[in-house]
Formats: sequence, C-alpha cells, structure tokens
Amino acid sequence: MDSLYSLGRAVAQLRQERGMTQKQLAALSGLGQSTLARFETGGVAEFGSRKLLRLLEVLGYELSVTPKSSSFTLDDALAERQRQAQESSEAGTPRWSTSR
Repeated sequence: MDSLYSLGRAVAQLRQERGMTQKQLAALSGLGQSTLARFETGGVAEFGSRKLLRLLEVLGYELSVTPKSSSFTLDDALAERQRQAQESSEAGTPRWSTSR
C-alpha cells in the first residue's frame, strides 16, 4: 500500500469480509463511527498508528513491514546525491571561453 487512502480501503474490505458494520468495528476499536468512515473513504490527512493497530487487532490482523518492490537502492540514492552535488559545484564555477 502506498497511501493512506489505499490503507483505509483495505481496512474497509477486511471489515466487510468479517460482516461487520462501521459502527460495530468503531465501537470495538474505541473509535467514533465517523472517524472510521472518513478513514475508509480517504477523508483523513493523518491516521494514528495506535488507531490503526486497534482496528487491525479487532479484525484479527497484525501489521507487518515488507520491502517495497523497487529497483532504487541506497547506492542509487547516494550516487544521485553525489551527482547533484557535482552539478551544483560546477554551476558555481565560471567557465571561461577561449573564443571572443
């Protein structure tokens, strides 16, 4: 998942698979139904980790972390940073032309 919206949609799907209403899940998790509804539909800018962990616990799931499937590595990031630094230093160095 790459956004809060997709995380909210996933929680909504898990809730529906359990046959629970938003009101039921919210009550069991200690959240307001409107808070859960906004989370499930992408209407929140932030959603606390404790809230998320409580929702997942009630639904019978846990959070796990997996590597993102990407070919961009830390070595790539370092090389990019060095390239940008080189370009910045070259941009500040006057280039003299031999032609007039």
